[in-house]
Formats: sequence, C-alpha cells, structure tokens
Amino acid sequence: MSKSLIYTANTSTQSLAVNSIISPGTVIRRFGPNLALSGNAIQIAGAGYYDIDTSFTVAPTAAGEVTITAFLNNVAIPGATATVTATAADDSVVLPIVAVFREPCQCCEGLSNLTFVLTGTAANVTNSAIVVEKK
Repeated sequence: MSKSLIYTANTSTQSLAVNSIISPGTVIRRFGPNLALSGNAIQIAGAGYYDIDTSFTVAPTAAGEVTITAFLNNVAIPGATATVTATAADDSVVLPIVAVFREPCQCCEGLSNLTFVLTGTAANVTNSAIVVEKK
C-alpha cells in the first residue's frame, strides 16, 4: 500500500476559459498525511515519487484542440499533458493523464501545489476524476 493517496471527483459542470485551473471537486477517498485538497489545488507535503492518474470529460465551446496539463508549483510536469481535437462545439471528449513526478525534499520550502490547467479552446468540464498516490 502507498504511503498516501487522494481521490477527488467533480461532476458539476465547470465553464472554463482558456488557461483556467480545473477544480478537483471534493475528496472521495484520502489516506495518509502527504496529500490534501486546498481550493483548486492538491497540496503535496513530503519528498518522494507521486503517481497521477486522471480522467477529464470536456465539451469545448468550439471545434478545435483541447489540452489539459498538470502543473506542480506553476511548472508543467513533463509528459503530464493530454490533447484531443474536437470536431465540433459541444463534442464531448475524454482526456486522461497518467504520469509520475518527483517531489524534492521540502525541509524549509512548505507545501507544493498540483493543479490541472485547460488550454487550447474554452470548454465545459463535465466530469473529472483525479487520483494522486505517493509511492
């Protein structure tokens, strides 16, 4: 079993402009001291490796490319990006992100924030499920 885990979900429709942070919603399951929900971010406390496994259902307001990227302290996590091209407005698409990142020692630096940002086309996020697990 992992040292810490958080699972959040949001089934409320979020109408988001480009470059908006997606709200993780509410905590469904949580275990351990290293992960917590704080506003639109998942707070991370403790050095180590973390797995991200997400699914976002998105309906863009216009045809075009929709991208969601995971950010740690406002820096994109390499490879933690999902992009889909919608063929029409309100064409529902699913964007999964599966990634691993390393959180360095935080002896005096405080908590880190994990966020998910929508880019490309404005959209309605109709469902999100986010699992973060410390290994």
